[in-house]
Amino acid sequence: MDRLDTVVGELDALVDAGRLTGFVCGVRQDGRTLIAAGGSRSPDGSALDPDTVFPLSSNTKPVGGVLALRMVELGILALDDPVATLLPELSAPRVLTRPGGPIDRTVPAGRQITLRHLLTMTAGVGWAGEGSPLTVAMGERQIAPGPYPPPMEPDEYLRLLGSLPLADQPGVGWYYHTSSDVLGVLLARATGATVADLVADHITGPLGLADVGFTADRERLPTSYGLGPDGGLRALDTVDRFAHPPRFESLACGLTSTVSDYLEFLDVLVGGGVVLGPQYVEAMTTDRLTPRQRADAEGFIAPGCGYGMQVEVRPDGAVGWAGGLGTIGYVDRRTGRGAAVFTTQSYDVPGTAEALDTVWALLR
Repeated sequence: MDRLDTVVGELDALVDAGRLTGFVCGVRQDGRTLIAAGGSRSPDGSALDPDTVFPLSSNTKPVGGVLALRMVELGILALDDPVATLLPELSAPRVLTRPGGPIDRTVPAGRQITLRHLLTMTAGVGWAGEGSPLTVAMGERQIAPGPYPPPMEPDEYLRLLGSLPLADQPGVGWYYHTSSDVLGVLLARATGATVADLVADHITGPLGLADVGFTADRERLPTSYGLGPDGGLRALDTVDRFAHPPRFESLACGLTSTVSDYLEFLDVLVGGGVVLGPQYVEAMTTDRLTPRQRADAEGFIAPGCGYGMQVEVRPDGAVGWAGGLGTIGYVDRRTGRGAAVFTTQSYDVPGTAEALDTVWALLR
């Protein structure tokens, strides 16, 4: 408890200094969870409480990894089977002759995209660099990586994505985010169920997580803030976005959760529990990056760290991820201790990164 008190003091100091609007943080170990909250729902609003439901942004990705590996465990999918059987939009992709090059200079893909490629972010789809022709083209089609789900139906998303070339040959480079959205479409088509039903049936239901989902009660959602053009806080429309069912149930960025429920989910990454067999947890939390892919991932993963299947893998035994709307959650697989810090402001706001870095003190 002393460790949590110390971190709460640091976060409260950021609130008092005007660098942080609000936060909820917590630790969990051996089935016991401790939660604390500070700051407010808005600069002049009511206090945040421990049961606040936050938009997770990219903290959704580990949930997608667990769900996909559960489908492998059940024999519905196989890691190295081509996804084109279920995703014909990606059956004959073209590939840029040079990552970051013109999108009209392409060659045929040398291999098929597999589920393993999607899970490890090596499918050749994703963040292709600021200002690159492929990134611009994805933005024009509203399918570029970002903190919110694509504003369209899944079939339309795959059609638009399939109309563009891959940034790289499958299995060669590491490209962030988009693979997770493709993953959700794959799982839905493989099972005939919605992504929301799959999450409920295989993760949140078995774990008893009542507050993880694709929608949330707007009264429990805080106002989230980004950086405005004048350098001040700019209110984001996250409450309206997550108070209504989305057109696209995204495993890249679409879920909401309380800190308490997310900490319980992180327990799965230690031993699997009732959700996933230990061998699949081991597969998910093992570093998969080649030297080339590790270079591609620079800026997304910390120096000296790796990436498994939808999670960062740290050399100290911690695995997890962070979200661009100001959330982070990791668990130490050696000790079973999990920690999470959720804030009400995005990464680009001064003070957010400093707040999220306190998660490492909670894990020790």
